[in-house]
Amino acid sequence: MRKSFLFVFAFMAATTLCARAAQSDSMDCGEFDKPITTHDYTSAPSDTLQPHHLEFARPFAPSGRLKLHICRADLRVNVRPDTREIKLTVNLNTQSGSYTVANYVQTFRIQPDNGVIQLKFPKAAHATVTVTLPMGLNSDNEINLGYGDLDFNATGSSGHREINLGMGHMQLVLNKDKSYSKMEVNVGLGTLHDHRPGGSDGHFTTTKEYAGTGAGSLEINVGMGSLDIRNE
Repeated sequence: MRKSFLFVFAFMAATTLCARAAQSDSMDCGEFDKPITTHDYTSAPSDTLQPHHLEFARPFAPSGRLKLHICRADLRVNVRPDTREIKLTVNLNTQSGSYTVANYVQTFRIQPDNGVIQLKFPKAAHATVTVTLPMGLNSDNEINLGYGDLDFNATGSSGHREINLGMGHMQLVLNKDKSYSKMEVNVGLGTLHDHRPGGSDGHFTTTKEYAGTGAGSLEINVGMGSLDIRNE
């Protein structure tokens, strides 16, 4: 089965996963891992840009709106409620040969209240991405990862948070039920393991809704793979 078809099928299998996410060009890794031909990224003097390492930070409000699209990587999302900036770190395997970070940064457009980041890495690059930002009460964050493992520690976050993983494993860490007022979880083809007291597992196609005591909504969609939920 071709990977591009498998990716789309995995997203469609999730019961409430939007078709637009499955077909989004920003999450389509393509067939041949070709470097991106157009780049929307202006570096700042404080940025660190090396062949296999990229690090930058920009002012970003706790109530900001972020759209993050990554076609293939291992992704970690950290929340720092006390910060007023967004920080992005990218590392490629030093054995990845001619693959360099700059070749695969498609969009990095950050304003204090609105941001769009698009990254497309080839499989051979073995990219690891870490994003650290505030997620305040009125924030709106959409995070899309096509292939890879995704770790999200939602402790200290609020606002609207939508996480879409096409294929891979996701680990979600919560501060009990204080990390959301409501949470919806959808797994298309795979397994759900809720390790919290009283939590239950699900297999194949699973949809669950939870009520919490926190602020904001949390939506987790995994097309094909597994999801583990744990308390901090």
